Amino acid sequence: MYDPKLAYKFVYPVQTAAGEQLGMVLTRPPEKYSSAAPLSADARQRIVSELVDLRRFVTVSVTVGPAGGVLKDTLQNQWKPREVALTVLVDRSTARTSTGQRTALNDIEEAHAEERNGQTYYVYEHTTQGSPTISSSKQETFRHALAVTTTRPGLDGRPYLYTLNLSCPQVLWNDLSNGFKTAVDSFQLVATTNAYIPPDKDPWLFF
Repeated sequence: MYDPKLAYKFVYPVQTAAGEQLGMVLTRPPEKYSSAAPLSADARQRIVSELVDLRRFVTVSVTVGPAGGVLKDTLQNQWKPREVALTVLVDRSTARTSTGQRTALNDIEEAHAEERNGQTYYVYEHTTQGSPTISSSKQETFRHALAVTTTRPGLDGRPYLYTLNLSCPQVLWNDLSNGFKTAVDSFQLVATTNAYIPPDKDPWLFF
């Protein structure tokens, strides 16, 4: 997927390790930050694109938002991968996915930083606790996810977090983790064009 409005691209999984096809549906086409759906009441992190396999409850989403929390008052070269992960996940904790699931922050399994073409990318694996799904009537279910976050400055120079997050029910993790890793490895910010719209340009203009 390539979005010129926010200038990022990535590949997403289309089948499981067992060769079963994923029915990924574009539930939120790529859009500019100002018109994107907020993840929380303060509307900082917003979902700028999302794909979902409604049958397997697999989600692939890109969110964008200003750096907050401990990151806001810390120099970027001093950011720690786990702090970046927590900043993003705290905003996601009140979100509902297109499958109707409410998620709550549970645990960060691992977090590290990678350098790609001079840009720092923060990669982290995390689990969340969610509500029951159609395929699981248990009172509590768990989801496993892999995410990557990087930054681009806004018009005023402050960093905005760009995050690709891929998640699935825990029971599908072993079958999807390699595909998730390929997607995370492919995520990158690309050179801007005339179509690029900075996220802090008219942030409350919803059209």
